[in-house]
Amino acid sequence: MSILSTEAMARLHRLITWKSPSVISASATTGEACVWCGGPLGEDAARLGWGSCYGGRRAWYVTWYDWHQHVRRCVPCQQAHVCLVGYGLRSQHEITREAAGKDDTPHCVSCNHPIHAAELIVPVRWEGTSQDHLGYGHPQCLMSRATVR
Repeated sequence: MSILSTEAMARLHRLITWKSPSVISASATTGEACVWCGGPLGEDAARLGWGSCYGGRRAWYVTWYDWHQHVRRCVPCQQAHVCLVGYGLRSQHEITREAAGKDDTPHCVSCNHPIHAAELIVPVRWEGTSQDHLGYGHPQCLMSRATVR
């Protein structure tokens, strides 16, 4: 993972603490439970939740952005070729999914098909109306969509 500056860590902290589930339990609202996993808060409670939940979410974001930054600069990744560095960054990111509470199967943002382990994918960021969205896409789907527009 990258080593982040103090300013980058502060931005990441705001992002993690700002993104909370759409439905929050009553115990989480009163500060008695973690807003992310619903577990009771203990001594390692961070702002809005467990330290382990916070750490898992932070690792997910950091590895996603590391991978995204690599793909933006790597021609083989952009052209849907095999890149060992990109594959390694993807593998690091996939390890963080469970700790971040991302148990669902990721889907391609373009074709909406589930993404399987053997498929080439790239991280995709798009701007929504109120926030940025982070996801994944098949390079072929993204390239064909870009050429149509």
